[in-house]
Amino acid sequence: MKGMANFLIAENEANHTLNYGFVLSGGAFDRGNKAASLYKEGKILQFMCTGKNQSPDLKALGTDTLESDLTKLQMVKQGVPDSLIYLLKEGTSTLEESEAILVYCKTNNIKEIGVISSKFHTKRVHQVFTKKFKKEGIEVFIYGAPSSMYNEMEWWQNEYGLIALNNEYIKQLYYLVKYRE
Repeated sequence: MKGMANFLIAENEANHTLNYGFVLSGGAFDRGNKAASLYKEGKILQFMCTGKNQSPDLKALGTDTLESDLTKLQMVKQGVPDSLIYLLKEGTSTLEESEAILVYCKTNNIKEIGVISSKFHTKRVHQVFTKKFKKEGIEVFIYGAPSSMYNEMEWWQNEYGLIALNNEYIKQLYYLVKYRE
């Protein structure tokens, strides 16, 4: 069971301070907390929160807040100065976000970045980002945010863990079929 989780986790954190960290959308609370932790530890100096998806639950409240906005809000609540968090309100998937981030990096001559996502998402992040960014001379370091809802190494003991693991395996298959090179 742990092997199923380990297969999905592919982190490669930098051993030096990075200037730029990109926090992917889809998990504002956990990913925002991880980004704040990296800031407090001096591992990443400034951040870009990505994504243009809107939570269906927030639509019920009549707000147009995007996932990128929610991530920034969580990071500020955790002590990251607002002035060090920017928004890249683009992308509705890992692939789309990677393309927007690549354009941003090329436009701003950025040569290394950290990418923060959920632990179970890190293998797909690695698959989507690493090769295409390396082609452009940009090194990518991947940081996995632990879930606040379940323990990744004991995912089968919690319904949220079961759903997260299942969803990520389905997305792995989808990306394999849809985005083959």
